[in-house]
Amino acid sequence: MAKQEKKVLPKAASKGAVKVAPTIPEDDGFGFSGGVIAFFTAFIILLVRMHSYQRPMDQFFWSNGNNNLVDFFSYYKMLFILICAGLAVLVILYRFTTQTFRLQRSYAYYPMLIYAAFVALSYAFSPYKDFAFLGYNDRFEGTLTLIAYMVMLFFIINTMRKESHTKWVIYPLAISSAILSILGLTQALDKDFFRTTIGKKLITPSSFWENLDSLNFTFQNREIYQTVYNINYVSFYLTLLVPLFGMLFIYEQHLKKKVLWGVLTGLLVFNLIGSASSGGFAGLAVAVIIAVIVLNKRLIEWKRPVLIVIALILVIGGVTYQRWLPEVSGALNSVLGRTAIVQETPTVDATAASVRPTIDYIVTNEDSVELSLNGEPLNVNLSYYSDGKVEGMTLADGEGQPIAMKPAAEAGTYTIEDERFFALATISYAADGEQYYILLNTVDEQFPFAIMEDGLFYTTKAGRLVDMDIVPAIGWEDNQQFGSNRGYIWSRTLPMMKETLLIGHGADTYSITFPQNDYAGKYSVGFPTNIIVDKPHNMYMGMVLGTGMLSLLALLTLFGIYLVQSFRLYYRAAYTDFLTYAGAGIFFGISGFLVAGLFNDSTVSVMPMFYGLLGTGFVINRLLGQKQ
Repeated sequence: MAKQEKKVLPKAASKGAVKVAPTIPEDDGFGFSGGVIAFFTAFIILLVRMHSYQRPMDQFFWSNGNNNLVDFFSYYKMLFILICAGLAVLVILYRFTTQTFRLQRSYAYYPMLIYAAFVALSYAFSPYKDFAFLGYNDRFEGTLTLIAYMVMLFFIINTMRKESHTKWVIYPLAISSAILSILGLTQALDKDFFRTTIGKKLITPSSFWENLDSLNFTFQNREIYQTVYNINYVSFYLTLLVPLFGMLFIYEQHLKKKVLWGVLTGLLVFNLIGSASSGGFAGLAVAVIIAVIVLNKRLIEWKRPVLIVIALILVIGGVTYQRWLPEVSGALNSVLGRTAIVQETPTVDATAASVRPTIDYIVTNEDSVELSLNGEPLNVNLSYYSDGKVEGMTLADGEGQPIAMKPAAEAGTYTIEDERFFALATISYAADGEQYYILLNTVDEQFPFAIMEDGLFYTTKAGRLVDMDIVPAIGWEDNQQFGSNRGYIWSRTLPMMKETLLIGHGADTYSITFPQNDYAGKYSVGFPTNIIVDKPHNMYMGMVLGTGMLSLLALLTLFGIYLVQSFRLYYRAAYTDFLTYAGAGIFFGISGFLVAGLFNDSTVSVMPMFYGLLGTGFVINRLLGQKQ
C-alpha cells in the first residue's frame, strides 16, 4: 500500500511525457494586492482634505444659488475608492493575461452583477447625470463609486486565499481604528485635533493657510465626528468593529496582545457611546443578540474574558451616561410615540398668533392660498379688478363659510376672527416696491406669497418663487418626529418609491428628487423651512430611490447569502483558531451594521470598510469550509 501511495513526477525530458504547468505560488503578487485591499478597507476612512469644486446648483429653487462649493470629508475618499478599484482591475487583467487568475466559486457574483447592472442603468436613464456620475455635494457616492464597491468585493473574494491574507485587513483595521478612536477622544475632551493650527494645516492646501481662522466646522463642542462628517456615521461603522475586536480579545491568550485588543475594544466602545447615536446602539444590540444565539454555551466556557468585556462596557457606559442617556431615552420616546407633535389648544385669552400651529398643507393657486392649521382648513382668497389689480382679500373655512378679519395694531396685518385660527396665525398684506405679497404669520415664522400675474407663489428665503401643493405622505401621521424627524423624512420618501420599482433616478440624487417644496411639513416637524433634505437616513430607502428596487433586492440577496452561510458555519464551529474567531466577529459586526443601516445612510466614509470586511468574511467562510 505504501508503494501505491507514493507519487512519482513525470520526467519533463522524457519522450511523450505529459507537460505539467508550473505551480503558481499562493502569495504570488499578493503583497501589492494586499496593500490595495488594506488601504481600501482600513485607511480610506482617515482621509480628510479640503477640495473646492463647482456644481450647477442655481438650477434648483431650493438652492441658495451658490455654485462654488467646498468639501472636506468625502471627495478624496471617493477619489481613492476609484483609484483602488482601478488598481484592482489592472491586477485582475494582469493575472488573466499571465493565466494566474483563479476564479473562486461563489453564488455572490450573481447579485453583485445584477446590482452593478441596475446602478449603470439608473445612470443611463437619469435626468441628473451631472450629479449621478460622481454623487451629490458633500457625499460623492455616485455611479462610479457604487460600481467600485462591487469591483473591490470581487477582487477581495478572488485574491485572498489563506489565513495570512486575512490579516492584511484585520491588523491595518486595528491601526486605523486606534487612530480614529484617539481622534474621537480628543473631540470628546474638547481638544479636537482638527481645531488646532496643525490639524487645520494638515487638511488644507498651503494657499489657504492665511485664512485658517475662518475654518470652523459646524460640529458642537465635544461631539465625536472623527473623520466621517456626521456623528451618526461614527457609531455606524463601529458596529462593524466592536464585535470583531471583542472576539479577538476573547481569542487571544498572549497577555500583552490581549491587553492591546482590550484597550482597542474599550476605545471603540467609548467612541460608539460618545457619538450618541441610537442607530448604532440598535445595531450593536442586534449584534450582541446574534452572538448570544450563535455562541450560546461557549460564552460560559469563555466566562472570564466575556465578563471583562461586559465590565468594560458597563464602566464606560457609566462614565459617559450624560451622553447616551438622553439619546436612548429620546429614541424610546420616539418608538412609543411620545415625541409626536402636540397640538396646543388655545386658551380663551390667548393673543393673536401666539400658539405654534401644525401646518398640514399649503396649496398655492391662481387667486388663492389653501392651507390647514391644526387640522382646520383655511382659504385666503383674492379678488381682482378688471384691469388685473388686486381688489381685496377674504378668508373662508373648509366649508366655504366666510371668516371675518380685524385690523391689528401693526399696519397691514389682520387677525383672524375665528376661535379655530385666532391664536394660530395672522394675515398681512405687504408690498416691496411694485411687488405685492400676502403674508401668513405664525408665532415663529412668516410665509410670504408673491402675487404674480399667473398666480400666487411662495417666496423662499433665497427669493425664489415656488408653487406649493399637497405632498404625498405615508405613515407616521401622529409621530413625524420619530427618530430625530426620520418619521417625517420616511413618510415623504415612501411615496417616491413607486417611481423607482425598476430603476432609480440615478445614484446619490435623493436631494434632487425629494419634495423640497414641502415647507409646511418642514415647519410642522420643527425643521428650518429652508433646510435641504439630502439623505433619507435609511440606507435601503436610499438604494431604492437612487438605483431602483431591483438593485436593493440584489444587494439583500448578496447579504442574505453571506448571513445564512455564516450562521450555519459559526453555530457549529469548534472555535480553536484565529480564523474562526475573526470570521465570527466579522459576521456579528456585519449583522449589526445591516440593522444600523435602517437608521443611517450609505456613505463613502463607512462603505469601503463594510465591503472590505464583507469580502474578507466570504473568504474566511470559504477557508473554514475547506477545513471542515
